[in-house]
Amino acid sequence: MSCVRIFLGELHSWEWLGILMARIAVGLLFFLSGRGKLFVSERREQMRQTLIEARVPFPEVNTVFVSTVEFVLGLLLILGALTPLACAMLGCVMIMAIATTAIRNIKAASPLNWLAEFLYLPEVLYFVILLWLFFSGPGWVSVDHLILSHAYL
Repeated sequence: MSCVRIFLGELHSWEWLGILMARIAVGLLFFLSGRGKLFVSERREQMRQTLIEARVPFPEVNTVFVSTVEFVLGLLLILGALTPLACAMLGCVMIMAIATTAIRNIKAASPLNWLAEFLYLPEVLYFVILLWLFFSGPGWVSVDHLILSHAYL
């Protein structure tokens, strides 16, 4: 039994690596997505059309707003800066994406199949990772940790 306890303790000591990888991967996803929508006119127009089709009010303003949120907060997430705020706002973006577009594409014959297709949506996975990072924190390889560790000295 002690071997299992030692093994689990060792795994726990490497938790920071999983947090770092998740934070960088999801942060890069949002950063690059927002960058494309802000600085590539075709991507921005595609986003605007998606918002129009989803009947989101003020599609021009929301295109720029959502793209800026993704770009700026994705960068903050990569750095591990203001992590709870970044996760909360990007989580709201994912909830809106699920509610306005992604969920409409689910075509399932039974509730169990609907749930399987819902959980298969990448937006749901991003939301779950953001929720985990919100509660776990950015890890010790982050700007947040650096600032907080100096604040208590």
